[in-house]
Amino acid sequence: MHPARTFDGNPALDTHLLVMKTPFSPRMFSLVALAFALSVWAGGHAVQAQLPPTDLTHVNNVNAAGNATLHWNLFAPVGSEDFVQNEIKVFDLAQNPLATQWHIVGPDLTTGQLPTGWVMPSFLYDANQFAHCYVAVQVTVEGGVQSVSDPSPFLCSIHVSIDEGVNPGEVDLTWNSPYALTGEPAGGDFQLEKLNENTGEWDLVATVPDSPYGAAYTDNPGPCAQLLVYRVRQLATNGDDIHVSNITDLVLGNTVGETPEVTHVDVEDGVAHVYWDFEVVPNETLGYIVYKCLDTGGGAIVATIEDPFVQDIMLPFSNPNDGPESYQVAAYDCVDDDGTPNPTGASSCTRTVFLTAAQIPCTDRAQLSWMPPAGMAGGIAEYIPQYRENNGPWVSLDTLPPTAQSVVHEGASMDVANSYRVLAKGGEFQTAASNVQEVVFDYPDAPDAPVMRRVSVLDRTRVELVLSTDSAAAEVSLYEFQRWNDGDSTWTPLTPKYPASLGFQVVHVDGERNTSEYQYRYRALAYNGCQAVVGESQEAETILLRGYGSTTPGMFENSLIWTPYDGFANGLDRYEVVRKLSNDPGVQAEPLATVAAVHETYEDEVGDEMDTPGIFCYRVLALENVADGQVLQGAASNEVCLTEDPIVWIPSAFTPGNDNLNDWFPWPPGEAQVGFLGEPQPGGSNFVMDVISRWGIQVFHSESLSDPWDGRVNGNRVQDGVYAVHLRYLDGAGAWRSQTLQLTVLPGE
Repeated sequence: MHPARTFDGNPALDTHLLVMKTPFSPRMFSLVALAFALSVWAGGHAVQAQLPPTDLTHVNNVNAAGNATLHWNLFAPVGSEDFVQNEIKVFDLAQNPLATQWHIVGPDLTTGQLPTGWVMPSFLYDANQFAHCYVAVQVTVEGGVQSVSDPSPFLCSIHVSIDEGVNPGEVDLTWNSPYALTGEPAGGDFQLEKLNENTGEWDLVATVPDSPYGAAYTDNPGPCAQLLVYRVRQLATNGDDIHVSNITDLVLGNTVGETPEVTHVDVEDGVAHVYWDFEVVPNETLGYIVYKCLDTGGGAIVATIEDPFVQDIMLPFSNPNDGPESYQVAAYDCVDDDGTPNPTGASSCTRTVFLTAAQIPCTDRAQLSWMPPAGMAGGIAEYIPQYRENNGPWVSLDTLPPTAQSVVHEGASMDVANSYRVLAKGGEFQTAASNVQEVVFDYPDAPDAPVMRRVSVLDRTRVELVLSTDSAAAEVSLYEFQRWNDGDSTWTPLTPKYPASLGFQVVHVDGERNTSEYQYRYRALAYNGCQAVVGESQEAETILLRGYGSTTPGMFENSLIWTPYDGFANGLDRYEVVRKLSNDPGVQAEPLATVAAVHETYEDEVGDEMDTPGIFCYRVLALENVADGQVLQGAASNEVCLTEDPIVWIPSAFTPGNDNLNDWFPWPPGEAQVGFLGEPQPGGSNFVMDVISRWGIQVFHSESLSDPWDGRVNGNRVQDGVYAVHLRYLDGAGAWRSQTLQLTVLPGE
């Protein structure tokens, strides 16, 4: 970086400064430029000045702290040079330096983005006090050598000042040109603007011709007391950017005066009624302006009253039923030239009493709560909550202290229209009524009692419960299933409760039961929206099925017995017994027999089923009497599986030979003598036979009914004698049965 530039220590530069401090003319700019060009030598070594100066464009953003923002066009290289920094110095309009230092503005240290502006620091300068003028040089580097441009032409901030005019109601405004030290023409005329206190927008007051000497203007805003805020804008020489001055203001007229006191705001017939007190000054007080206080601050004019002796007003466009409303009133004794009343000041805000009221659910009580009327003159002495029925006379509920903000109305009539309000009694004997709240007391209707359609066993651990609800019930009710507990003779609620209406069916599965050993009894309760029980279904109990196989040799009969089912609303029609020859849950059972509703037993003769695996799984279905238009309902029992002992006919001797008589053990190929033998396991067998000699040596092994023994080992007939036979075979349930017997091998014919 080259050394900071200074005018000190160089007689030639000091001489130029003396010249520059004389009254300005545009021709003097060459002297100023010369002084800056010579200043680049101040560091004791020469640097090149080969680039155009920084292109200053405009000044704006003069804020209340005195900051101003100086703008320039983005650096554009002439050749291969790189931007290093801009250096800025600040002067007043008399070209006096306002500080000794140059302000250095370089690229952004994080992004490397080149600067296009500089915010003048308010701790050194204040652009609200007077105009500030700027000169800038541009520092670049090329081939390791720094270069400093010629200084830019002066560019100044616009400073506007305001004073009261000679005539009442007038103000005088004066301002300088941003090109006061160069004489250049601007891109357009001066635009004098005034802040509109109602809209917050800047309104154009006058367009004043451009001049390097600045301009002056006298405005006549009127005689009424008001805060006047002005600024000046002007198009820059480049025709694109806008200079914006400081903001100057002046309070004109007498703003101090008496303000009305809003005593209270009543609510009558659903609209706000504002009351106030004010001591009228004859021939001075002209009327009043009523404002609605806004949450964001300030107020919106809702009424203008031109009679000073009228001190209340009903506001037809108010809506105090939707929320609290606050109002303030200002008196005026002056009217602007455009006919607008100009008040001296408004009272503080006074709020309506805002009431909310609602039924405490499922009761004949109403909860009343209210917001107090803040700002009520003299404070609040007491509250009187009131109610009326069917628009009859108001009846007071109680008299409450000023700290109260709620009350409960006990024992309201639920079959009439109930209305509520609160009266606030003020310390000056005024009364402010709140908005009126209508409360409709409601109690949920009771649906018809639910009907348990079925209680059906799904499997060993689960029971399905199906409930029908009232098809005419539009309101949603909750339905809870309950299970009877024999241990303590109580009903156990099952979770969750199910919402339903309009006849929607409710289904629940009760898990973690032992349906093969126990019966389970259920019912369902209906709850309304107040959690009161309003209906109860009939009770229904699961069917518990038992099965027994015959113990009499040669008798192949399975006996079934079950508990009766009494849970159908339309009564029991019959039982259906179904059976399947497998314990696989994926196998569908088939109808076996129909049993009359008065019986709960059945005998199944299975002697004709010896070719089956010998497992018989049963369920009993209870079927309801079907009414017209109804769906047939059925409740299933648990499943009972009975397994017949496998039958394997094994001879005690055989005569292996070639006479085709008893040549095979235990039967000839393809002629197995078995019954109720289980199905082979996947990848395995259902029959295993081993023949062991008296010496404990295995002489034959078979895993198939179709592979009997021919009495030979390795093609040679075995010796006659006694052998041990070990048999293993599957029953229908998949369990292995075993048998050991003696086999005598006899000589053949």
